[in-house]
Amino acid sequence: MAVAPKLRQPYLRVPSAANGKLRVLVVDDEIAFGKVMREVLELFGMEVRLAFGAAQALEQMRRETPDLLMVDIMMPEVDGLSLIRRVQKESVWLGIPIIVVSARASKADQHEALFAGADAFLAKPFTADELRQALRPFLPAGTSL
Repeated sequence: MAVAPKLRQPYLRVPSAANGKLRVLVVDDEIAFGKVMREVLELFGMEVRLAFGAAQALEQMRRETPDLLMVDIMMPEVDGLSLIRRVQKESVWLGIPIIVVSARASKADQHEALFAGADAFLAKPFTADELRQALRPFLPAGTSL
């Protein structure tokens, strides 16, 4: 179930990928989940990058800034909330919408994620339609999934 997004600013991003697709960085330590997310998001017409931990995500973001960040909470070494806080400290990444995608989905977890800087929360497991609904507020105007 997706939590209504808290819009910090209008999300009228122009896709940054050279092919005109929205570039999404999925950060999750579960390799199989990351691959499934890549397949689904690519079917939605997005360009997808995967990172299997916070350090890899930051390295990837330094190379190419994503248009959207999807982060799991429970990861070894550095958890997703710490990653979100780190991203929020960098002015170059401040406008990037962040969706937390996690099995840890109590009301307290959802509020903690939003307080850390996430814009929306999607509880695992979820359907393709629930994913689509979670993504919609962060797509450029006129974009459909």
